Amino acid sequence: MAHTPSKPTPRRETAAVELARTAPEKLYDASYYKDGCSGDGTVEYGRKEPWLTFFRNVARKIKKTHEPRTVADVGCAFGLLTEALVDLGVDAYGFDISPYAIGQARADMKDRLFVHPITEPIPRLAGGEKYDLTICIEVLEHLPPEMADTAVRNLCDSADRILFSSSPDDFDEPTHFNILPTEAWLAKFAEHGFVPSPSHPEAPYIAPQARVVERVGAAERRGPWLHRLLGRFLKRR
Repeated sequence: MAHTPSKPTPRRETAAVELARTAPEKLYDASYYKDGCSGDGTVEYGRKEPWLTFFRNVARKIKKTHEPRTVADVGCAFGLLTEALVDLGVDAYGFDISPYAIGQARADMKDRLFVHPITEPIPRLAGGEKYDLTICIEVLEHLPPEMADTAVRNLCDSADRILFSSSPDDFDEPTHFNILPTEAWLAKFAEHGFVPSPSHPEAPYIAPQARVVERVGAAERRGPWLHRLLGRFLKRR
């Protein structure tokens, strides 16, 4: 993502994993978004450039590649990706643990963004329908390790196709409590019957580690090789 370098913003020095277990919303307040959520450490996250252009480009790529009618953006922060998808005609909704982040929603998005933790079942669409696509960008690593499996299960229950990204190597961020290699996250999704998408398994327009997984049963018509692929992933555990 191109941008004009600016003065680095300091990261917070400490973050208690116990707070992530008991009151995680307190970790992701105004100070976090000012000092601890700057992507590469130079540009503060917010409704500003280069973030707006970045998420608009991501939204266009998602719509072109996956053609979702409905989307759940889990860990949406200020809702920049959610609003970009809505602007393209996608029926998108965002969920985040932080009341502060949801409070920064664009005025016309306030009925589409909700304070809701990934550790609880993700609300479905009216009528109980799943989303065509659930997105979870750089969220899973913020969870205490014992909450990871619950979060993955909730993602898998919300849609038959999931686009996720989780940093495999950013150990400096003080709220990254569970850094895992991408293969380990893929194995967790495989336990729920999800395998890399046969058509678009990677999403480098988000991050090098971004992946797309699909439920085997939902793509069964594409061939029995998907079942064999799932078997290989489970054997790696």
